[in-house]
Amino acid sequence: MGVSACGKSTVGRLLAQARGATYLDGDDFHPPENVARMAAGQPLSDADRQGWLAALSARLAQARTAGEGVVLSCSALKRSYRDTLRQGAPVLKLVYLHGPRELLAARIAARQGHYMPASLLDSQLATLQPPQPDEQALALEVTLSPAQLVERILATETPAMPEFEKVVLYTDSDGRARFRSESLSLTEGTPQARLSALFTSGGYQLRHSPVGFRSSFHCTPAPQWVFILSGRMEIGLQDGSSRVFGPGQHFYSADTLPAGASFDDKLHGHWSRQVGDEPLVTLFVRG
Repeated sequence: MGVSACGKSTVGRLLAQARGATYLDGDDFHPPENVARMAAGQPLSDADRQGWLAALSARLAQARTAGEGVVLSCSALKRSYRDTLRQGAPVLKLVYLHGPRELLAARIAARQGHYMPASLLDSQLATLQPPQPDEQALALEVTLSPAQLVERILATETPAMPEFEKVVLYTDSDGRARFRSESLSLTEGTPQARLSALFTSGGYQLRHSPVGFRSSFHCTPAPQWVFILSGRMEIGLQDGSSRVFGPGQHFYSADTLPAGASFDDKLHGHWSRQVGDEPLVTLFVRG
């Protein structure tokens, strides 16, 4: 947000690209009569802006419902205008770009093909109500380059890199099966859809286990991911402990028979069983 020539569009496009989000330019939502007024050097009234702000708010609401990441460049000069936008996006985050009038005027004079004349700058500055502390806006000086501004914005909003907890069923040095947890960094993708590295796999298999199913002690023939699609699955170890996994949970089964060993059902392996009154459906992914 900010007055004309503060760099909203340039910074907005760069920020959207960096975040893998959709870029929206508020100017594109003005009706033709508003554009004609501004091109003629006539300031817009609150009544002129009402339909425009309502259209922006509706577009933000649409994005929120669809889970779509959006970066919007919009003057949003008054608190009341920003409140209208918040009706469509209650968790709207504001970035307020501001700078010396002389710099803004020079930028307007240098622009070509834009309908906003330099004469409206003073009108916008007079209308501007800078964000109040309760709006928690990020205020940045436009004397910085667009790339620097985007870097500052991302530095304040990017959370700690998420990690995926990989539950591993493995064979310990004494030949017994145990559980441990490992972290997989999600370093690829976008802030909205973090991805791990792409791992190879050797095929997948679905299994349906009816109510009452229970296996004997066994080792995993080859390491594989086990994802619980429905029902509940319990894995028991030789030490008497067990863990239950429900829908959406997983573990990586690498409890294989130690090299050169003969299977001993009092030492090696683990058992699995269906838990509850719903059949167990699992997805196995080799790899």
